[in-house]
Amino acid sequence: MSLLLRVATFNIRNSSAPDGDDAWPVRRDATADAIVALEADVVGLQEVLPDQLEFLRERFADREIVGAGRDDGVNAGEHSVVMVRPGDWQIESHETRWLSPEPATPGSVGWDAHLTRIATLVRLVHADGRQVGIANTHYDHAGEIARVESSNLLDRWLSAEPYRHWILIGDLNAEPGSPPLTALTEAGWIDAVPPGEGGTEHDFTGATDRDRIDHILLGKGWQVVEAAVSHHRPRGRLPSDHWPVAATLRLT
Repeated sequence: MSLLLRVATFNIRNSSAPDGDDAWPVRRDATADAIVALEADVVGLQEVLPDQLEFLRERFADREIVGAGRDDGVNAGEHSVVMVRPGDWQIESHETRWLSPEPATPGSVGWDAHLTRIATLVRLVHADGRQVGIANTHYDHAGEIARVESSNLLDRWLSAEPYRHWILIGDLNAEPGSPPLTALTEAGWIDAVPPGEGGTEHDFTGATDRDRIDHILLGKGWQVVEAAVSHHRPRGRLPSDHWPVAATLRLT
């Protein structure tokens, strides 16, 4: 029997950025409302600083939120958290790995990356016993080698658990067809989002035709029921400098 899972990825823009009228204290309620509107069982968020995580834990007290800070592996620095809505899915385990040649070393920087980058791996089990995995990540914005090597790392890590049906989500700082995405698709990962869905990065302009750098990629066993970029503006306010991406998936 098949089952459905709705997943989403959303770069919420860190709270330390000098964004003026779009600063975190001004838009945080809109960000939370945008997350609710995604109606997802699992949401991966990027650029989450400790104060933002505290707000999210209060606002979404019913959801389990996991992920460590990239600077120290505990609370410092940006997090790539995964939120799981209560229901048939339960978290079996979770861990943070660093996108570097030293993936177990907090704060490590890989290859030509400018910043420390991480992936949060979450293992889920459905009420019927089926095992699923979510890998939520944020690739480096500048390191071309680092982005490709990050794809290779993630494919290697997730392929090491072939019994689990993985979904790779996040801000990959790379467009479809670019080397980091090609490394994944050539390894068998499927892009869930149709090419005509437009961009996700908009720098608080609200544009929909810029680069699509936020992705949902599917491992074995998944079929796409529906996938789209969300342009929802709660009460007319932009919730971030990225649009979120959501997909309804079927596991056969």
